Amino acid sequence: MRRSLGDGWWIELPPGWVREGATDGVTTWCAPGRTLRVVSGSPWRCADGVDIIASLDADLPPNPTAKVGESGRDGIGHRAAWLYRQDGDVGFSLYGYTFVDATYLETVFTGADSADLGWAFDAWRSVTISRQRSDELSAESRGPR
Repeated sequence: MRRSLGDGWWIELPPGWVREGATDGVTTWCAPGRTLRVVSGSPWRCADGVDIIASLDADLPPNPTAKVGESGRDGIGHRAAWLYRQDGDVGFSLYGYTFVDATYLETVFTGADSADLGWAFDAWRSVTISRQRSDELSAESRGPR
């Protein structure tokens, strides 16, 4: 089911997900045993993808289980994710970033079952942005004419 994440961003989530609310720019969605936290990233100026990824990597918890980078399609520039396996009630966290021009969307997926990662990767890969919003971001990143 296609769901709006705000600011032109969209995600595919199966039925059963409920939007819990937004606080301080962070929107939370929940389903049994799973959580999604969404944060619109600030536009990056004067930085390339490598610099942005390095900056994000420095701000994330240390020692990820895996790092994934993918080229984008359908208006997405590229994607990057950091996977953390954990103990306790949270079996894993997947910090996913979807980049379009000079902006990005952060999606953090958590689940109780660390053997069930497929849904989180599928949801992260389903993130899109509407073409109109993408065009507006491209114009903003170029600055005044």
